[in-house]
Amino acid sequence: TRYGHFPLPRPLGLMLGQPFASSVSADPVPSWGCGRSAHSPGSSDRTMRYRPASGQPTQYRLMLPQHADGKTPLPLVLSFHGWAGNLSERPVLLAHGRQHGYIVAAPTGFADDLWPSWNGGGSTRSPGRLGATCLDPTGSLFDPPGTKGYCYASCGTCDDACWWTTCEDSVAQAAALLDELLGDVCVDASRVFATGVSNGAIFLYELASDPRTAGRFAGYAPVVGSPHAGFNAPPLHPPAAFFGVWGELDTTVPPAAANASDGVAVDTSYAGGWRYTAARAVTARWAEASARPRRDPSGRFPGAFQEPSRRTAAGP
Repeated sequence: TRYGHFPLPRPLGLMLGQPFASSVSADPVPSWGCGRSAHSPGSSDRTMRYRPASGQPTQYRLMLPQHADGKTPLPLVLSFHGWAGNLSERPVLLAHGRQHGYIVAAPTGFADDLWPSWNGGGSTRSPGRLGATCLDPTGSLFDPPGTKGYCYASCGTCDDACWWTTCEDSVAQAAALLDELLGDVCVDASRVFATGVSNGAIFLYELASDPRTAGRFAGYAPVVGSPHAGFNAPPLHPPAAFFGVWGELDTTVPPAAANASDGVAVDTSYAGGWRYTAARAVTARWAEASARPRRDPSGRFPGAFQEPSRRTAAGP
């Protein structure tokens, strides 16, 4: 598979869960599932009622916290897996939600004829405003050369070899899942969050900029994922809480721009790698959209990307 991020440490999963568990709503907004939910606390795998025209089903794992009573509105986190992943990818997050009082739903993306994936952030729209989203748009490095190696069946004919996910409407899929959950379980509709890893993280930027979903999430937590170069859209309904995590040594979706003048980070794990928006440009766009002109003593916008601290072999 084309993604090879370093293993994510267990503490990171716990850290990502903290904002969801600690979010406080003075006036919760009960979903229409409150008072009618018959689901017991714990984990269950389900199939969505929604299907696209292609008929592809969506399976998702639902985790209800141990004290869920079906009457008290609880925060909800939608968790989107990485490319070729599945609903089993985030066990630490699901366990943290069970223990700390928030619901987690982890769906599987459409696979078509290849691997489960999410359509968004420029994954099926190359070339974009800044040109091709990969270094090998002609597919010269594929076997045989010139083929569109990751062109999914739902895309029909891909415009270049940079396309690499399903072309199904993943936003409609996510919106339908959210509707189903709001009707089936007791959710605080004012505390709905989205997180994802890699391709799932890249998809969050699509959710934040699409009018069908942008106003439905209180915050986003992408992990090792940035929109493709030329697709750095701001959130449509700011201010939107944002907690991004990138890996300093990640060569697949690196945080830093290869050339400071263009703000483009380049995938170096593969000779024909993909082009992404650098982390600093992503967070600057979100800070600007959220109208945060005030700077902290370090000179950065609050919430803006910060260079990771160096660690020694002996520890932090």
